[in-house]
Amino acid sequence: MKRYLSLICVAAALDLSGCQPPSTETKAPAATAASKPAPSPSTEAAKKEGGHEHSAPHGGALVELGEEFAHVEIVLDAATGKVTAYALDGEAEKSVRVKQSEIEIAVKNPAVTIKLGGVANALTGEAAGDTSEFSGQSDRLKGATDFNGVIQTISIKGKQFKDVAFNFPKGAEKE
Repeated sequence: MKRYLSLICVAAALDLSGCQPPSTETKAPAATAASKPAPSPSTEAAKKEGGHEHSAPHGGALVELGEEFAHVEIVLDAATGKVTAYALDGEAEKSVRVKQSEIEIAVKNPAVTIKLGGVANALTGEAAGDTSEFSGQSDRLKGATDFNGVIQTISIKGKQFKDVAFNFPKGAEKE
């Protein structure tokens, strides 16, 4: 055992790291650029252009209101024709309550107007007329994968927005 420690001390002295018995602790390797996930190409493009990118938290289409003031995310269940709209903040990360009982969306091709009623949520305390989620259904949207629509009117955080055009599934984010 003494010979083993002597060899370790000699090796340590040559390494200039001290003469200590080997540690049994393991340390996590330091993060390197190679170990970090690579940003998506669209994120990189947005950075190069001086902008930034948002992701739709529910996998839908983001519709920007104002200059990054807020967003509405439109989600379609094509199997049932159910449309859900979520009111979100300017970064599309947090829900924002809207003080109206419904949102009306005019859809072109197929031509239909759909009223999305406010959805109550006991978990968050949201109620119709004070909610961040709206939904409605139209048989004419069953099987739809792409359509153009217009949010007729939405008042969010004290600002009113009218006739906001968007495409589903692309959305309407200003560049």
